[in-house]
Amino acid sequence: MLKKLLLIGLISLGFYSCDDAIDIVQDGELNDERLFTNVGNMQMFLNEVYDRVSVQNDIMVSSLLTDEVGLGSAGFANDTQRFFIFSTNGYASAIWSQHYQAINYANRLIRGAQLVNPTTPADITAYNNILAQARAIRAFCHFQLLTYFSPDMSNNNAPGVMKMDYVPTIQQLNPRATTGEVFGLIESDLLFAENNISTATTGTDSWKYFNSNTINALRARMYLYRKNYVLAEQYADAAIANGPALATCTFGNSANIPQTTSVIPPYTAGQVTALTAMEAAAASATNAPLYRRMWVDQASAQGEMIFSLGRLNNNANFGSQYNTNQSNLGGGPLFDMGRTLFDLYSQPLGGGAEDFRRWSFVDRTSTISATPATATKNGEVIVIDKYPGKTGNAGSNDLKVFRTSEMYLIKAECRARANDLPGAALLVQQVRQARNYIAAGIVPLPVYGSNMAAYADILLERRKELAFEGHRYIDLKRLGADAGVTSTDRYPQDSVNASATNPANINVTDYRFTLPIPQNEVTVNPMSQNTGY
Repeated sequence: MLKKLLLIGLISLGFYSCDDAIDIVQDGELNDERLFTNVGNMQMFLNEVYDRVSVQNDIMVSSLLTDEVGLGSAGFANDTQRFFIFSTNGYASAIWSQHYQAINYANRLIRGAQLVNPTTPADITAYNNILAQARAIRAFCHFQLLTYFSPDMSNNNAPGVMKMDYVPTIQQLNPRATTGEVFGLIESDLLFAENNISTATTGTDSWKYFNSNTINALRARMYLYRKNYVLAEQYADAAIANGPALATCTFGNSANIPQTTSVIPPYTAGQVTALTAMEAAAASATNAPLYRRMWVDQASAQGEMIFSLGRLNNNANFGSQYNTNQSNLGGGPLFDMGRTLFDLYSQPLGGGAEDFRRWSFVDRTSTISATPATATKNGEVIVIDKYPGKTGNAGSNDLKVFRTSEMYLIKAECRARANDLPGAALLVQQVRQARNYIAAGIVPLPVYGSNMAAYADILLERRKELAFEGHRYIDLKRLGADAGVTSTDRYPQDSVNASATNPANINVTDYRFTLPIPQNEVTVNPMSQNTGY
């Protein structure tokens, strides 16, 4: 650890030398020649690259700019949640800077690697694997930037973002490339990664690093957004075949959970007892559903995680973005679950099946109003419990990036695009069945009378399954119109002083479904702004 901290400090000296001495080698400066001397140092630098990757702000933008959250009992009016988006928006700026910082670190590693000359077979393999991970990270970050800042990811000529495959100088201007040009770099990076990566795909923490499974999942999502449904399905199939199975939601026999009765809101005394038992069982590898243990980051519970960004205890507390301290009523909820989303979880899945996501994502201390239309901010507080924290450390969770359920829903959409409606229905049914906790419950097979009906059901299932993971924002933009969904679906009480100038919902074609290029970037690096800002 001491060696790592020393390395970080020396790196900082090298990266941030004084402007008036840019071309002078300072005493003690750790430049590329001194740092990149062997594969071991490359690996240490790669660890720092991973530390710079985050989707925290991406997830929050998706929650706030759609219909996932309402203002919590401890929260204050938030411009983003009120749809007040300008070029100075803090979340847009954070997404931009966070991903470009990670790209910069990856580029420095890629440049520095040219100074290393591995000779043994083991070092050559490690060297190529490090570069493959660095380029996969660079591809992922560019893709995230396009997701939020490109007006149309399926149009190669649409304005994109900065294409950064080099380490820029302080004075250098970096133009805004087209979406097609940036995707060209992404595909080149992923091809290199595919051919050179050797990171383990199974074993302890294997899902916290880029490997061949992660690359399949990234490509599946990327080609879905690109509207290349043939390739999207191809890579979704590969991710399903080679990755973890759907996580189950059934309990161990000794858990005191009612597996033969419905759980319908509001909570009753008996249901609170059952929920308490479920929460106690969450720390048990024997009793708790794998799906729940996955969300509390049990060391042995990869579940259906294809890729997560690892966060150590006390290192980062993403849960505090929704709840100040802990994910319960006394933990200071800043944003609670939107009522329309809660109502979806409360609906039976059919066939005697019940949706475990209601149990897993809503804390039992929540206050559920029987009259939500007239409830005050404190009268109904639906506490978000999707990020409860690791065992014994409230709020500190790994950030889930790719999961097997998403791959099923990507394939379902691709089947619907190919006019295979029964095939799409079967995939949606499989996801729903995996979320059932009633022992004898069998989720019925959906029947779609049209492509639009299939898209609508897939969008619905994505809304429930992938909530609070950063998907809803882009899903409404790219799939809403095809599914017959015209706007966000926010419950009136979840809006802050809704009015003509502060609407409760916005249309899926609204310009705010593309974020503004941050003003602090445009000021120093002139480039075209997105429409509407």
